[in-house]
Amino acid sequence: MNLRACALILLGGCLSGCSDPDIVPESHISAPPSAVSQPAVPVEVARDPLRTALFGDLHVHTSWSVDAYAGGNRLGPNSAYRFARGEAVELSNGVRAQLQTPLDFVALTDHSEGFDTHLACTIPGGPEFDLSQCRDMRSGDITQEDMLRSGFERGIPRPAKRDPVLCADVERCLANARITWQRVQDAANAYNEPGRFTALIGYEFSSLLSDFGMLHRNVIFRGTDVIAHAISSQDVTNQKDFFAQLDGACVEPCEVLTIPHNTNYSWGLTFSRTDEDGSAYGAEDLARRARIERLFEITQQKGTSECQLGVGAADEECTFGIMFPACEEGQDTKCIKPASMFRNVLLDGLALGVERDLNPYQTRRHRLHGHTQLRSGKHALKLPAQFARAEGSGFAAERVFELEHVVVGPVRRMSAGGLAGVWAESNTRADIFDALRRREAFATSGSRLRIRFFGGNLPADIGDRREPVALAYQAGVPMGSDLIGTEAPRFWVWASQDPAGPRLDRIQIIKGWIEDGEQHQSVWDVACSDGRVPGASGRCAETTAAVDPKTCKAIGAPGAGELQATFSDPGFVARQPAFYYARVLENPSCRWTTVLANGAGADLPEDVPAAVQERGWSSPIWVASP
Repeated sequence: MNLRACALILLGGCLSGCSDPDIVPESHISAPPSAVSQPAVPVEVARDPLRTALFGDLHVHTSWSVDAYAGGNRLGPNSAYRFARGEAVELSNGVRAQLQTPLDFVALTDHSEGFDTHLACTIPGGPEFDLSQCRDMRSGDITQEDMLRSGFERGIPRPAKRDPVLCADVERCLANARITWQRVQDAANAYNEPGRFTALIGYEFSSLLSDFGMLHRNVIFRGTDVIAHAISSQDVTNQKDFFAQLDGACVEPCEVLTIPHNTNYSWGLTFSRTDEDGSAYGAEDLARRARIERLFEITQQKGTSECQLGVGAADEECTFGIMFPACEEGQDTKCIKPASMFRNVLLDGLALGVERDLNPYQTRRHRLHGHTQLRSGKHALKLPAQFARAEGSGFAAERVFELEHVVVGPVRRMSAGGLAGVWAESNTRADIFDALRRREAFATSGSRLRIRFFGGNLPADIGDRREPVALAYQAGVPMGSDLIGTEAPRFWVWASQDPAGPRLDRIQIIKGWIEDGEQHQSVWDVACSDGRVPGASGRCAETTAAVDPKTCKAIGAPGAGELQATFSDPGFVARQPAFYYARVLENPSCRWTTVLANGAGADLPEDVPAAVQERGWSSPIWVASP
């Protein structure tokens, strides 16, 4: 089994202490190394016309994010890029962390709200460095909880307020922000290696809500042509204003995408029918957003946002990564509304398309970029199934299980993270960005299982043909597309296991549609392992595969290394707005808390499951959607 290293890093974090404010680690300064530079002659990169699966992370925070820094991280972009490329990185506490398999691409998305003060406060060279507030930040006297509480207090108004002490001279703060943004670009350009490793330029826009809610988006650029100023919540009055400013600043040849994340923490506002301040969206606003916001982060450490039982459209698998209960009448925060969950958002997009002839939510995130705090980032760091036992580490594991975070609550309830997958012609900025923009992308909760999903006039036996992928592109459309002019489409879905992970349990197809103004959904099992076949209900019997929680070894049914199926919707109605997406379930495996407890000789937490079924999601295919 593979697992991300959030457990190991949290374990190490419990053993860390305070910092000397006069010592600034080179790992935090993170000057781009001259050795990692672009070749004088452009490298010719081989391209695959049928596209290859590439895995990456589009949501990574380093010590250049103030919240990560306040949490003890001193690893800047250099460490994050090296880690993503598969190199071993030493954490602040001496623990060495390394990916079992390198990533193909990454975007470091540090918070633009800290660009004006954070590096000036934590790297020598300017007058801010010697201010008492900055010394307290570097020493750890300002805790992460203190920082988050003050940050949210300033961040809730629109525009968000700047630090009154550090930004007494606003023009100097704006200059500092431009310098930081340039350093972010320089670091990405230094590590970008076409054909081998892609470093996309990006940042996070982080507007804040009451009760530690968030309207956060990662902003990703196609190449080196970017906006001059990293627009933050300190610059905008609402979501409409953010998209209008971003669209106005990113002029050709600049190309940009935004990816909302943690919609489960947005209190239903990310995809509500009105803006966060209650103002209406106009047709121009919706069209602009549909053009820029093509993706959706479906899973990360702070939970999964596909669906939830008791919140609109859901099924029995919608208990994975749930952080909050459904909202009760009159409750607005710390709970889940339909507009926070991906499946409901897709359904509401269909409804808006019927009402306005424009579906602004034909989006889908593949990343899922997996937040896994290397606290140099939220990379997908994977480890063997068992951590090596360490004398005396049991108490630290128990401390992890008892930790309460001011934003997420009990740390033990956090998820391990996620990964983004794309089908791209090559490992370059342009091809990966274009795959994201056309939504030929999929998400996993951390594994490297691969998913392909096509729809169109496909033959029933396409999976048995000699060149099924080429035929699927010729006779149909891939995930993320609109299927137009097909009276009775057939879908083909294929999945293969993570070579180092659990085998597969099943593939499901989820449909949502609008009929007579009402929203509907259906869920079918279309391919199941170990000889199981769907019954009259469209479902297979539950797998007998399991995992031994003491050893994390797989037991029971073996599962499948690869599954595929063609599927025709028995209830298909031409010209009826609908979407279809695939969900792939792995066999059960140990949850990160179980891996940590076993490795440290600690007791398992009683209020989280010992095992989970990790999974992946395809982007949808839309039918008859405006």
